[in-house]
Amino acid sequence: MVEFEEVLVPVDGSESAHRAAGFGVRLAEAVGMPLKLVHVVSLTPQLVMTLAKMSKDDIHALQQQQARAVLDQAQAAIAACDVRAAIGELVLVGDAAQEILGYLEAHPKTLVVMGRRGLSPIRSLMVGSVSEKVMRYALGAVTLVH
Repeated sequence: MVEFEEVLVPVDGSESAHRAAGFGVRLAEAVGMPLKLVHVVSLTPQLVMTLAKMSKDDIHALQQQQARAVLDQAQAAIAACDVRAAIGELVLVGDAAQEILGYLEAHPKTLVVMGRRGLSPIRSLMVGSVSEKVMRYALGAVTLVH
C-alpha cells in the first residue's frame, strides 16, 4: 500500500471545489498530512491573445492575480472548517487535467481530492471534465467530492 505524503486539492472557484477543499483539509488533518491547493490557469484563446501583447513579468502577474482570487476563495472555505492542517499553494499554467496529471507523475505519493464538477459544464460535455480525466489517467488515488 502506498503511504501518502500530501493531499492535493485542485480548485477552480466552483462550489464543488470549495466542498473538496473542506473535505481535503479535514482528511489531511485527520491523517497528519499537509494539504496543497493547486489552481491551473487555463490558456484560453482569449487569454493567449491578451498575453501576446504583454511582457513576461506582466504575464506572470496576471496569472498570479487570477490564481490568487481562486485560492483565496478556497482558503475561505477551509477556514470555515476550523482545522489546523498545514496548507500550501501551487499555481500551474496550461490544460488543467494535463497539469494535474503531470504533478501526480512527479509526486506519486499524493492523494487527490477534487470536486466532481467545475465551472465549465458545457465544455465538459464536449471534451470531458477535468475530474473525469484525472480519475481515468491518474496512477494514484483520487477522491471525488460531490
